[in-house]
Amino acid sequence: MIRIDDKDVEKILEFAGIDNAGGPIYRYQGYPFNGIIESFYSSGKLQDEAEYTDGHLGGVQREYYENGKIREEYYKYFAKPHGHWKEWDEDGILIHHSIWKEGQKTETLLG
Repeated sequence: MIRIDDKDVEKILEFAGIDNAGGPIYRYQGYPFNGIIESFYSSGKLQDEAEYTDGHLGGVQREYYENGKIREEYYKYFAKPHGHWKEWDEDGILIHHSIWKEGQKTETLLG
């Protein structure tokens, strides 16, 4: 699995189209991209991570506050929320937790 800065996506990955969920499909060296695209705040600190599986947005997605603490963590399957979705405040306290299945919220556990 490779990590790519979002500023380098167009230089490293080949755009292969749009999937059924409206998300981009990427290829790397002729094969479906498996890896993480990262973006950063202007300060250089990590802002978010988007995992791609078989070219599609799928897997763990994380967003961070500029202070470095995690803001959200959720999972996507073919660009749709699927599984746990958690959100924390800037102090690191869990404030929301829900369960999703194929893009539909099925349960709220907190918040």
